[in-house]
Amino acid sequence: MTIFDTSVTHLEPTWARPDTDLWVATVNGDYAGMIEFHDGRFVCRNHTGDIIAHATSIPAAKEALRAHLRARKTPVATGHLATFATKLPRLFGDKAPRTAYMRSAD
Repeated sequence: MTIFDTSVTHLEPTWARPDTDLWVATVNGDYAGMIEFHDGRFVCRNHTGDIIAHATSIPAAKEALRAHLRARKTPVATGHLATFATKLPRLFGDKAPRTAYMRSAD
């Protein structure tokens, strides 16, 4: 069973810049959204990939994501990822080892 803390008070995203036109936000270690520069504007997406805002500057796009996180009032981990992690059976850890076969030289 996976337990998520629903009393998260820290919703300030931490930003990383893996590419020149991409900024990625995480909150408490979970993916929260991203900003990408596309066609002369900054497109802000939430943790599911939905566009939540278009902005003309990075600070405006970051503020749009912060406002979206505050409006949600729930941790990012209680969204789709939490459902995925708690509802599916374990896929790989329970498999028996495979037997190796060799061809004979006949």
